[in-house]
Formats: sequence, C-alpha cells, structure tokens
Amino acid sequence: MAKESKESSWKSFLLTLAATTFSIVLTFGTTAVIDRKKQNAEKLEMVMMIMYDMRESLKEVEQIDADLKDFFEIQVDVVAHPDQLSHNYLALATKVPLAQYSTTTETIFRSNIETIQTIGNILFVEAVSSFYDLREQYKTLVVADFQKQSDHAFGDYKELRDFNTPSFLFISEALLRSMTIHFENCKQLMKVSDEDLEVFNEQKEKLMENSRAKIFEETQEISDDQQERNARLQQARKDGEKELNK
Repeated sequence: MAKESKESSWKSFLLTLAATTFSIVLTFGTTAVIDRKKQNAEKLEMVMMIMYDMRESLKEVEQIDADLKDFFEIQVDVVAHPDQLSHNYLALATKVPLAQYSTTTETIFRSNIETIQTIGNILFVEAVSSFYDLREQYKTLVVADFQKQSDHAFGDYKELRDFNTPSFLFISEALLRSMTIHFENCKQLMKVSDEDLEVFNEQKEKLMENSRAKIFEETQEISDDQQERNARLQQARKDGEKELNK
C-alpha cells in the first residue's frame, strides 16, 4: 500500500513538473515568436523606407540628367546660331538642375547605430551607404557646380559657347549608373520588388493626404481664432478710446 502511495506521489510530481515545464516553454516560446515578428516588421519597415527614398532619389537624378541633355541640345543650337540666344534664355534657365530630395531618411540611416542590427544584412547597409555617398557627390559635382559655372552662360554668347556641358553629362551619367546598380543590388539582397515599393508609395501617399487634410483643418481653426482675437482686440481699443475721451 505504501509502495502504491509512493508511486502515485511520483506520478503526481512528474505530471506537475511536466505541466510546469510546458508552461514555461510555451510562455518563452510565444514571447520569442512575438519578438521575432516585431523585429521582422521593424526590419521590413526600415528597408522599405530606405529603398523608397533611394527610388525617389533616382527618379530625381534621372530627371536632372534628362534636363542636362536638353540644355546641351539647346546650347548646341544657340552656339551654331548666335542670334537665337535671347530667344532661348528662358529655355536654358529652366534646364538648370535643382536637387530637391529630402535627406531625412539618410540622416536616420546614418545616425542610428541600431540600423545594422535591425536590418541584419551588412551587404545591404554597405550598398545603401555607397548610394548615399554617390547621391551627395551628384549634388556637389553636378548640381552645385553646374549652377555656379553656368551662372553667366545664359546672357553671354561667349560664356555659353565655352561652357563645357559634356563634362557634366559624363559625370551625371556615370554617377547615375552607379547609383542604379546599388539600388538594384539592394532590391535583390532584400527581395524587394517594384510592386512592393509601389504599394509602400500608395500607403505613404494616403498617409500624406490625410496629414495634409488634417493640417489644413487645424490651420483653418487657428486662422479663425486669430481673426476672432484681432476683432476682440480692435473692439477693446475702441472701448479704451471711449473711456479715455470721457
């Protein structure tokens, strides 16, 4: 009888131990799954944000490159026909490159030490860093230098004749191709498609649209408050004048 009681106690202990162990494994296992999902979500969000910024930068650089080619064609025509300079002043001026891209994403990428840990792909991080380095070079060597050196070319025939647009086109095309290669490599490394980026773009546009609507609404409220305060102050001035004139 004592033996049976002892065996029963052991069975009860083992069942309790098994239940406790299972509970611990389940708790920590579930936590690990949740943490992994959270990390993957953060990784995907960061990757999409960076690659969207890269894609939009490429679009802008491609447009600048196209404008430079247009500038060159107009330049060639005017240099061959000096009397056409005054008629093409505006056409030349509108093709001068401007860099309007935001550096917010790049700042977040470069300043956040957790970026590498979150993304977990050193090759991707290196490719993105190289892309941003090239983008900065493009802004300096193509956009800024072109603006500075072409400043007097629109109204002076000799300045336009001697302006070396082909050298800027060479740098522009070289940097653009390098940036495109890094972008395509990033897409392959993180398995991101053009469709994925388009979905991200649509989501961002929707968010921006909602934000603009909210900002407009709140700005209107502020404007109404401002008008009401001005009216009250104006009335107070009139009332004060009456009191002073009594």
